[in-house]
Amino acid sequence: MAQPNTPNWMRPLWVRVLLCVLPAVWAGVELYNGNQFWGLMFAAVAAYGLWTQVIQYRPPEE
Repeated sequence: MAQPNTPNWMRPLWVRVLLCVLPAVWAGVELYNGNQFWGLMFAAVAAYGLWTQVIQYRPPEE
């Protein structure tokens, strides 16, 4: 959810999606290289970002 102090650069959808995709890609890299712990950590970050920045996001009232 957007807080009242959400920076302006976080408002466009493409920025919020990018902030979810990058950790997901890095999780894939880590899992491919056999680092299960870091792969799961980055996957959890990506899932949390997807939940908070894309699914539950509400733009702040101006």
